[in-house]
Amino acid sequence: MQNCGNKLSVGHQVNKMATLNVMQWGAQDSTKTIVGLHGITANAGAMTEPARMLAERGWQFTAPDMRGHGESTRANGDFSFDSLLEDFAENIPLEPDLLIGHSFGGTLAQLGVLKGIFNPKTLLLEDPVSYFPNQNIPMEMLAWDEENLPHDIEGLIELNPKWSRRDATWKLLSLEQVDFDDARAAFAGNAPWDLRSDVSELVAKVPTVWVLPEESRFVSIEDKANLRKEAGGRAVNVVPNVGHSVHRDDTEAFVEIVEQLANDTWFN
Repeated sequence: MQNCGNKLSVGHQVNKMATLNVMQWGAQDSTKTIVGLHGITANAGAMTEPARMLAERGWQFTAPDMRGHGESTRANGDFSFDSLLEDFAENIPLEPDLLIGHSFGGTLAQLGVLKGIFNPKTLLLEDPVSYFPNQNIPMEMLAWDEENLPHDIEGLIELNPKWSRRDATWKLLSLEQVDFDDARAAFAGNAPWDLRSDVSELVAKVPTVWVLPEESRFVSIEDKANLRKEAGGRAVNVVPNVGHSVHRDDTEAFVEIVEQLANDTWFN
């Protein structure tokens, strides 16, 4: 496994691109655009509930299945940051009004903006994985998921009672689609990484909001304080009574934040 940290050489293409499966909601001719990047072991359908709501409000929402996830190919099996980002560069819009990155998708969204691959007008990071000190932590997380996540809709809803049946259905499908060895190659194979020192550079490039649960497994209390210091208090939004998947646990609150940020009214 290649350990790239947060240093990329995307301009030098050495890896075969994956053909990504891409889902879209909303009118094809809409001038209001949002791109959403899902987390590890998930698929584009993880964005279904907010995407459906936003499409009804006139937005075109695009979400790709990451390499080796959903119905996307795994190409040459290289899950380095370089390859994952090169796939996005070839398959999805790179200058949307808003780019959303959830969990590991938030890692890739940050890296993509920092390296100039993505050039969104605004950026929303939903409980992003900005820091892993070693490979053991992501390996342990995936081992637990592989061993314990239910493979039925009712079990997934019992574990995540605020999810809709559509959310649980898409999660069930994503677990059937993904090879956990591929997920390990992406999630642990790129570790360690630390994007916390890049916050000032990130917000200088694009207005950014972090949408976080009260208790985050990835963004500590100290990290939240540092984010407020570096990016400003308005840039950090803590949503009560939700877990890691804010967009599933409280879709309406999430969509309200999305629309304000995408309409350029959040910081006003």
